Amino acid sequence: MNLSERLSESVYFKSKPSPALFDWLFKLVFAQKVKKGEFILREGEVCDRLYYIESGLIRIFRTQESKEITTWFSKEGDFISTVNSFHFGVPSLESFEALEDCVIYSINKKAYHFLVEQSSSFALFAMNELFNNLCEYQNQCEFLRTLSAVERVKLIEKKYPFFLTRVKNKDLSTFLNIEATYLSKLLNQKA
Repeated sequence: MNLSERLSESVYFKSKPSPALFDWLFKLVFAQKVKKGEFILREGEVCDRLYYIESGLIRIFRTQESKEITTWFSKEGDFISTVNSFHFGVPSLESFEALEDCVIYSINKKAYHFLVEQSSSFALFAMNELFNNLCEYQNQCEFLRTLSAVERVKLIEKKYPFFLTRVKNKDLSTFLNIEATYLSKLLNQKA
């Protein structure tokens, strides 16, 4: 879904669309194509942008003791950023890697703040997206901390089936904190 469709479908813009806001927005956003395997952000860089994924899949991960640990996967229709880095201007602890060819839009922090100040509809939209992401993060923390490996796999099959078709098992295993061989065994039991 492209960015203008995503915004237009929001309750915050359906009732009172703002052509001026959309004009500003599309002058302030940067579109780019990212090839599979390329990085949008590397650990240690300051993330001063918010990203919207129009198409493709992004893996978010951090490195700990020379081991990559996947913290999330974002797909078309998702907004992503590293919150601490974006908000506080500190180096990111995470990297964003394209797992598929992607089309993404990004907006820098200054332009984002300008839109929030200019449009209450945009501010409400942004706040709603923030809360959606916070809820998703809370759900993720709960299921990763409280469910058994079998239960985590069942939840992924039900709630995030795209993980199973679009993500390599080695990346999924680090996200689920399950050894890759055990994850393969669990997945093969389902087949």
